[in-house]
Amino acid sequence: MSQSLPRRLGRKVAVAILALLVALVVFGGGFLIVTLNKSLPTHGGEHVIKGADGTVEIIRDEYGIPNIYATTDADLFRAQGYIHAQDRFFEMDYRRHMTGGRLTELVGDVDEAKQADVVIRSMGWRKLAEEEWDLITEESRSYYTAYADGVNAYIADRSPGELGLEYTVLSLSVPVADIEPWTGIDSLAWLKAMAWDLKNNLDDEVARVVAYDSIGDTELVEELFPAFSAGDHDPILTGSDDTNLQPRDTYPRAQARPLVAGETAGSDTADGTDSADVADPEASADESGSDASADKAGDLSAGGAAGAESEAQISALVFESQETLDAMPIMLGRGSGVGSNSFVVSGEYTESGMPILANDPHLTISYPSVWYQVGLHCVEITEDCTYDATGFSFSGMPGLIIGRNSELAWGLTNLGGDVTDFVVEKNTGETTYERDGEDVEYEIRTETFNVAGGDSFEVEVRESVHGPIVSDLLISDDRTASLPDAPRDFSIALEWTALKPGTTGDAIFAINRASNADEVAEAAAAFAVPAQNIVFATNDGHIGYQAPGLFPIRPEVSDADGDLEQAQLPENLGADGRWPRPGWDSSYDWQGYYGADDMPASLDPAEGFIVPANQQVTPPDLGPYLGSYSDGGYRAQAIRDAIESDIEAGTPITVDRANEIMLLDQSPYGQELAEHFATVDTDSERLSEAQGILSTWLENGAHAATDEAGAAIMSSAYSHLMDLTLGERIDGFGATNSTRYLIFFAGLEADSEWWDNPSTEAVEDRDAIMVAALEAMDHDLSEQMGEDMDEWEWGKIHVETPTHSVMGGDAIPSIVRNYFNGDPLPIPGSSSIPNANGFSPTVDENGLVDYEVGPGPSMRMVVDLSDLDAATWIISSGTSGHPRSHNVDNQFAMWAEGETLPWAFTREQVDETGVKTMTITGG
Repeated sequence: MSQSLPRRLGRKVAVAILALLVALVVFGGGFLIVTLNKSLPTHGGEHVIKGADGTVEIIRDEYGIPNIYATTDADLFRAQGYIHAQDRFFEMDYRRHMTGGRLTELVGDVDEAKQADVVIRSMGWRKLAEEEWDLITEESRSYYTAYADGVNAYIADRSPGELGLEYTVLSLSVPVADIEPWTGIDSLAWLKAMAWDLKNNLDDEVARVVAYDSIGDTELVEELFPAFSAGDHDPILTGSDDTNLQPRDTYPRAQARPLVAGETAGSDTADGTDSADVADPEASADESGSDASADKAGDLSAGGAAGAESEAQISALVFESQETLDAMPIMLGRGSGVGSNSFVVSGEYTESGMPILANDPHLTISYPSVWYQVGLHCVEITEDCTYDATGFSFSGMPGLIIGRNSELAWGLTNLGGDVTDFVVEKNTGETTYERDGEDVEYEIRTETFNVAGGDSFEVEVRESVHGPIVSDLLISDDRTASLPDAPRDFSIALEWTALKPGTTGDAIFAINRASNADEVAEAAAAFAVPAQNIVFATNDGHIGYQAPGLFPIRPEVSDADGDLEQAQLPENLGADGRWPRPGWDSSYDWQGYYGADDMPASLDPAEGFIVPANQQVTPPDLGPYLGSYSDGGYRAQAIRDAIESDIEAGTPITVDRANEIMLLDQSPYGQELAEHFATVDTDSERLSEAQGILSTWLENGAHAATDEAGAAIMSSAYSHLMDLTLGERIDGFGATNSTRYLIFFAGLEADSEWWDNPSTEAVEDRDAIMVAALEAMDHDLSEQMGEDMDEWEWGKIHVETPTHSVMGGDAIPSIVRNYFNGDPLPIPGSSSIPNANGFSPTVDENGLVDYEVGPGPSMRMVVDLSDLDAATWIISSGTSGHPRSHNVDNQFAMWAEGETLPWAFTREQVDETGVKTMTITGG
């Protein structure tokens, strides 16, 4: 998560630590050892879960990775809940408090926790999970219940301090309540956190508004967001052959799904439309005509929003809304670096003659890891026991998110697209807003928040037909007073697919047991959020791709809607999701969701491989319109090029080669821009020396290895280039390593006005601004690594420090911080390359950039379908969340070096690698 919560919590803990130090002096080392060790679990011997159907055996290898063997599915999930609680209960409890909007009950009176609680409670994650409990199947409910039974069997009769050392530290500053029993709804609620961090388009929507506020020209703003085709990279599916893709203007083809799960045709949907009509998205727009719609509602920046004053007001409220949402804890990762690589290669091109599948989700490198490796095996496949699968789970969730079973392997990458919108609601009174010329009452409720060791507080939450109002959550009085007539005239609502109840809770179990393309498609139909690209391979030689998820069918109100090559005009910002849309005109509303059969899919493509790496799914003229957001495709193209090169050379692809491909580190920033930096004229000897290093680095392939000075120079120069151009031109610009900006800069002419730094008297062209960026780079890297360029290395500043989600951060007392956090290691790779260990390019007030790794490959896996034991895997820390456990970070150094572990699947291999066994019985 972000470090704001540890900073505030640290101040509260600092004084309390002194009391602990006094206690240690008085009672000695024995007291210390007992305190530190009392939460460590026992991984051997016999354990009891009352109600278990039979005897369960759990075999762990030297890394603490467990494989569970049972005679019923229920027992598998009981045991999974038990071992998750053994190794990761504080993480689970922290997630439970977060998804329930109850962080203050755990950490006390911390401003950031309060703000996160208000936002989450306003969105109603817990309430949605309760609704979804009634939507999922009875079988799924039984699995979540069994999992909860296992968790509760472990936590019963254990004090908080016996479950996690974190509770002991927290108890020094806030009262720690007794641990509540776990429920299946606690698990379902985690799906909302997954979806929240893996949404993408909202950041782009805000960035457009931020840029427009300073630039005032939508066409210029859209230049900063080049369409995917501008990058000249291949989409995931390259054409209609071997896919289900049809011309875009024929969609929707299948019956649309309603906006609210469980609605039937002819009933009113959540947005007031008739669900019987949702299959015709053009109907509402055509009835009034796009011109009439533009006159009625689309002008968010001129007459339709009461002129420039309201334009500024809307921009300010969007900024406030985003600031509020940014206070949310980061659980899986957030920002442009969040994504993933995956690829699958047909057996025609592999050494084994069977498909090879690889996956490495780029999420926050959290500590402990977001992933927990586990095997779920039925001793015998029967009607009551249907699982034989291993892979990567989330603590707090039964089943596997990514992995393989005896017949199929699957991987996930974030699909992107657009599933979130800011909607501008025009207020007509204290409790009403306009809707098609009528006054409509907001739904209003009061949420009460309890604070550990502090006073409870209440917040009034408003909700429109589109979603919760997020523009007036915890906005300070002085900020609110500065907005013209705020908040009476306008409010900003958040519409998001995850705020509609869905059945993703079923999809996890379905894909865990899928054995072919049809069963993957069935699982995908239930997989509502977060939208993921599914890539899969089977043990009978098939490879495939399936897009799941709920994607809104959007009406075409303006000519530019859905045409990403065409900029929206200020007088009508359209309905395609690129900009905040008017809520007072229903012709802009979502019309339902694309049916499952309309979602892109492919089986056994002729080229023999598939590469989903967050790039656009389909060509712009094929398939449904899924939104404007996608990665620029540099990572995907690097992987495609490597596979194609091996195929053309006749070199069969192996598991080792697949791992090498995930570690490719050629920098597209170097390929696109380093030549300009290296050749620009300068009179400075120091800059000439840096240019020489950069030229050599580029000639040698522009690799982001830890010993490369050129990688450091390029990363710094690019960061300062953005700061000196876009950062100076756009007030509130958020610097990211998004490939959209790389594509933007690479396509500019040398004399483009975009190169100019408006804060200087001179009018800079490309050469002038690049010299300025090199000068800023020299200051930055000299401050961080010394002035001797011979000593500069990328790995000296590009490091990963394992940082605890709550006990991390500089403000936490060092005696605690050093105990809970790990030691930093140099990390290769960078943003927008396959080995995607990104960083934030923000330049601080001292002219420095923090190159610490942000999102990165949180795990890596490769599966060869020729052999159940021919697979490898690794995560970024270890299975345990206990700092005293040797399993807390025993994979970190290997992960940092790009190494991997053998992945045992068969019982024979599990027995051979096992070092500790425990059994669970029903008592």
